[in-house]
Amino acid sequence: MAISADQIYVSLGAITFGDVDEFGVDWALESFDGWGATGSTLSVTQKPRGNGGWAGGAYAQPRTLAIAGKFYAPNAGAARAALDRLNAACSLSETTLTVFEPGLARTVAVRRSDDVIHDWITPTYCSWSVQVIAPDPRKLSATLTASTGLPSTSGGLTVPFTVPFSITAATVSGQVNLTNTGNTSGPVLLRIDGPCVGPMVTHVGSGLSMVFASSLVLNAGEWLDIDMEARQVLANGQSSRSGYVTSRGWSSFTSGPNTWAFTAASFSAGALLTVIATPADQ
Repeated sequence: MAISADQIYVSLGAITFGDVDEFGVDWALESFDGWGATGSTLSVTQKPRGNGGWAGGAYAQPRTLAIAGKFYAPNAGAARAALDRLNAACSLSETTLTVFEPGLARTVAVRRSDDVIHDWITPTYCSWSVQVIAPDPRKLSATLTASTGLPSTSGGLTVPFTVPFSITAATVSGQVNLTNTGNTSGPVLLRIDGPCVGPMVTHVGSGLSMVFASSLVLNAGEWLDIDMEARQVLANGQSSRSGYVTSRGWSSFTSGPNTWAFTAASFSAGALLTVIATPADQ
């Protein structure tokens, strides 16, 4: 999908195409291709004695992005330095590419997949084109974060005076509600802070639960990091605790409203679940 360059800004690493940088270099964006939904791995086999075919499972292919434009520098030295910065931004290691559209900013993690091509028009004026690939094709929006303690109700009182009145109880629902405004499932990270014994987190929409054995005890100051996509459980960001998982209900941030319910083998007022979820688009 080609997008008119006057509709967007694109940043790759520290460079924003369509803007003037801190060195006085004007980066003009002329074309940007590959921002639509990616191709599919779908394979169809013709039915031997019938119309149509048999289709297997289909998955999104990696996203290939082609970017081209020109830059104008205040002098020849600044122009050479600008080209060096462009080469560095098109890294072989993972680099964040952000697309700024009206009212929306979304990112993909990319790596260089082809030559960085440039052509000097004058000593201060250069055309360029780059091609990068995002192994994960999803466009990720700003991360959402919310927390809850274990479900509880405390306080509350109704007094039978002539005119009855009540003191409202303090209630913790034990649930986190977040909405994925995108059109495909996004990544989810969970953090459980102690003190907590045998925690369980359920993605209500799918019914999938991450259940930990009651022998897993988190003391105050200790926590679990749970990466739903990587299927990884770490204690205090270091040691694996996968052996304590008794039900591996790995869930994702599905499109639309999502609810996670937090319970445990025993109640602790200090236990805390934090959900870190990222909306995603195809």
